[in-house]
Amino acid sequence: MRPAAITLGWLGVATLSCASIDPEVGASQESCGVEPLGATTTTSTSTIYGASGGVTSTPTTCEADAGSACDECESERCCATRLPCYEDPVCVCQDHVLDACVAAAGSDSAEAGECWTSFTNAGAVEAARVACEIAWCKAVCGIP
Repeated sequence: MRPAAITLGWLGVATLSCASIDPEVGASQESCGVEPLGATTTTSTSTIYGASGGVTSTPTTCEADAGSACDECESERCCATRLPCYEDPVCVCQDHVLDACVAAAGSDSAEAGECWTSFTNAGAVEAARVACEIAWCKAVCGIP
């Protein structure tokens, strides 16, 4: 056999074998369907010269959230760890999972503790956020 034919044969085998590997690993980071706060959105503005489109970034600040003492404490004391979570697609999804888990746990502090542990173990951004909440807002947030 000629070397060129052998090379082409191996190239064909390698191409077929690579095509059978699924490149996706796990769910998409945006799989929970919640946009992070730092996501950019396209807006259209109107001027005397007509409409123009542009990309603007959603401003993200720590402000008191009416109705929740925990959110107010976290905004005041833990802004440096709260915002990175809300700007990270994985963390923002985990935050929604945490909220649902804690709500389902109700008054069962052991089950609620498992919710917080799961959130903390989801990643470095999540762990930093919980560490700050424990240091400053543990009682008001009901962290077991």
